[in-house]
This record gives sequence, structure tokens and C-alpha cells, in this order.
Amino acid sequence: MLRKLLLVCLLAGASATAFAQDFLVSRPAFRTCERQAFIALMIARNGMHFNDTRESLLANQSSGEPQIAMINELFDEIGRTGSKDHAGFAARQFYQCAKRERLALTENFAGATVCLARHDIVFFITIDRNKGVPQTESLARIRSLLGNSAVYPVALVEQLVPMTYRLTSADEDFMLRRLIFESCLFPDDWKAWYEATQRGK
Repeated sequence: MLRKLLLVCLLAGASATAFAQDFLVSRPAFRTCERQAFIALMIARNGMHFNDTRESLLANQSSGEPQIAMINELFDEIGRTGSKDHAGFAARQFYQCAKRERLALTENFAGATVCLARHDIVFFITIDRNKGVPQTESLARIRSLLGNSAVYPVALVEQLVPMTYRLTSADEDFMLRRLIFESCLFPDDWKAWYEATQRGK
């Protein structure tokens, strides 16, 4: 089922129809903020948990002005608070962007933090896949590493391991992350969009 949803997302994302543009998850402003949140999550994970420094992240040649500002904001926050909440940082970036883009969203910071944190599952599975770890071993390792909680439910881990192992491109990886975030934080909007794309076939 999850594989089918991912394929639908890929097809709909590649050729969004006019009727689908009315849905929150299809709006260009939403996509902009969502992408910003995903970038913030990656930067914060590296800075808070993998000992990347401000200087090493700023030295990345692919960093544009928004990323540079985000990196500086992250390390200023770490300096003030010692925070290790990478998903919370990304959630704040998402809602800051939504405000700038004038998206009419009711802020659900706790929910956004959980939904972004779930990307950690795909992150760790991808490491295993790239190392050639068998799926069964990866599943056992990720379950042990992340435990079973409202943030990282075992059922979701069990779904995402085979899904992640079947990804064949960066586009598929990004669409899986979109699926995780959107169906988690905006389930009604995502369901309406999904059903509309099915009717539009």
C-alpha cells in the first residue's frame, strides 16, 4: 500500500493538475516551506548529533543564502540553549516559512516535531542500505535503535524498511519523506489531495 501511495505521489508531483492545486499540500508556498523544513532537519541533525561545526557546514559550496542563515540560526540556538532537538528546530523553520508565505495554517508545533522526527527512520535505514546491510538486520537494528514510541512506532519502522530499500532515486527518496510528513501532520488534507489525484486519472 505504501509503495502504491509513493508511486501516486511521484506521478502527481511530476504532473500536478489544476484541480489538485487547490489543496494545501499542492500549493507552491507549502512545497517551499516543506522543503525548507527538510533542509533544516538535515542541517540540525548534522549540527546537533553528528558534530559538524558551523564552519564545516558553512564551507559546503552548495549552501545558498537561506541555508547560511539557517546554519547560523542553528548554532546560535545551540550556543544559547544546548538544544539537541533537531526536529523541533525544523518545525520552527517550517512555521516561520509558513508565516512569511502567508499560508493559513493552525500551528501544531508538537505535531510537526513528531512528523519531522520520523524522517530519522528513513535516515538510519538509508545508512544500512548503503552499507549493504540485509533488510532483516536493518529492521532489527532500527527497532533497537529507535525503540517503540509515539514518535517511532514499530509498525511504521516495519513499513519503511522495505520501502526505503526499494528506492531507486533521489526523487523517490524526497517523495517518501513528503509522504511521511504530509500524511502525518495534515492527514485530512493529504487524504483529500490523494483522492483527488485518483479521480483525476
